[in-house]
Amino acid sequence: MKLENFRTPQDPETIPDDWYWERIRNWRNSQLRESDWTQLPDSSANTAAWSAYRQELRDFPNTAALNSLVFPVAP
Repeated sequence: MKLENFRTPQDPETIPDDWYWERIRNWRNSQLRESDWTQLPDSSANTAAWSAYRQELRDFPNTAALNSLVFPVAP
């Protein structure tokens, strides 16, 4: 995923960084919600891999810079 994916046609030409960070956090939160099932005891998913991915998601906004985003990739 790229930072450009967080632009919409309604955005002004110059978007404040805070807007991007809010959208990134919203994306991150949706990824965490969508992967909640992987942590259930009866899940067939590779729990360790998914757990590591979910930790990357939690850490992502604090470890990323807007000019060099590397989004976590689900296993």
